[in-house]
Amino acid sequence: MSLAELFDPSVLVTSPPPGTVNVQTGTAIEGPGGRWVPCASAVPDGTYVPCVYEVGPGRRQVCNTSQPTPFVDEALSRAITLATTAAA
Repeated sequence: MSLAELFDPSVLVTSPPPGTVNVQTGTAIEGPGGRWVPCASAVPDGTYVPCVYEVGPGRRQVCNTSQPTPFVDEALSRAITLATTAAA
């Protein structure tokens, strides 16, 4: 992990990979940075990645695909951290 990634988690997020399916969502987190919904998404290789999407028209989902996990609960936990950071 680079120094930039340690200080700016937004550099870790990308568009969801093709074939990604949201399988578990958490409670929306709201703050000065907006209202974000965390979710664990399954990717075609059988692993899960943490994703978040901002509530509102024209908003898109982004995922952290740098650390896939075989556990849906772990992906959701990471997504909650991403949503908290985005909302802050």
